Amino acid sequence: MIQPVTMPEGRPLISAVTGTNGKTSVATATLQLMKLVGWRAASYDSTGITDVHGVLHEARTRRSADYLPGLIGSQARAGAQAISIEAFVGILADGLFERVAVDTAVSTGFERDHLDVHGSVDAYWSAKLRLFDEYLRPDGIAILASDSAQGSLVRAVVERRGARLVTVGDGGEVRLLGAEEIDGQLRGRLAIGGVSYPVTLPTVHSIAVTNLLLAAAAVTGIGAEPEAVADALRNVTPPQGRLQVIAERAGITAMVDTAHNPGALRIALMAVRARTPGRLLLVFGAGGERDRGKRREMGQIAQKLADLVVLTDDNPRREPPERIRREVRAGAPDSIEIPLRKDAILAALQMARPGDTVLVAGKGDESSQVVGTQRLPHDDRNVIRTAMSQA
Repeated sequence: MIQPVTMPEGRPLISAVTGTNGKTSVATATLQLMKLVGWRAASYDSTGITDVHGVLHEARTRRSADYLPGLIGSQARAGAQAISIEAFVGILADGLFERVAVDTAVSTGFERDHLDVHGSVDAYWSAKLRLFDEYLRPDGIAILASDSAQGSLVRAVVERRGARLVTVGDGGEVRLLGAEEIDGQLRGRLAIGGVSYPVTLPTVHSIAVTNLLLAAAAVTGIGAEPEAVADALRNVTPPQGRLQVIAERAGITAMVDTAHNPGALRIALMAVRARTPGRLLLVFGAGGERDRGKRREMGQIAQKLADLVVLTDDNPRREPPERIRREVRAGAPDSIEIPLRKDAILAALQMARPGDTVLVAGKGDESSQVVGTQRLPHDDRNVIRTAMSQA
């Protein structure tokens, strides 16, 4: 049994998640679990602010030091008992958690990203670690997957902080036992601190399972009954655009994912590969005016893990798209280059055979493409649906 944190006086329980990939998946699952176990809950994540009534509000892009405390205070006055927060690196680096006491802090793992803003991997990771080193209550709970990337960094900070550490996955305090796939779901038992409970998870992808278990540990850590959490997991809805199957036709599966950095692309490709009996076809590109150093690495990952790579434009912004593709292609010399994203998706679908999976990565649930200074209408999902319905 995980011994939950001591209930705070006069404020909602706060669960925060940081990391390079999977933050939104964990944060949204945490909010859903909070509500499913009967708490009045709110959240702040990449989708916006969800208040205690379930209404989604747009979040401010310019934030002051009063932003998070003000948000928490307003939701507390509205009756919130718990709040799930996605701790973006920007708000951590800017110290916006200074007046926020975090009860459970989750790490999804640290990979390379945002070097265009932070300058180095060390600076980027140091900003992320502030959640555990400065803002997690000294008697709070830190949570990370047992195979978490750079988990040793989190472990060292948590040990120095004096907080408790809960691990998720093989050998951890929270893990899935005896999982069996039935109708696109996993059924087994959820082990939490030595006791196990029947559980059904609404996914079969390993990374999605880990994200759900991280959320389960976070909610259990702030006092939810483990049995109630295990029962609630079956009703959690994954966020749009994350390893999302868009269409299946004639034995071909088409999916989208938000993967836009080396770690996320590798994880997505490995997850899809494990579920693909035939070939894995990848359509992807890299964003403009962002960390150029990751492009070659993404190309290398794509060429290694996919059977066929179609290189296209992502959000080139004001950077010459041909230069972006050239830098990605340095790592994927065997890729097929089709600049127009719609044409690239259509080409991959036409090349697919029964048993194949087409994964379109980089944009996920985005409904536009930034070219120059214009935001042009484009949705990978709509392109796939239209093409597959006419096949």
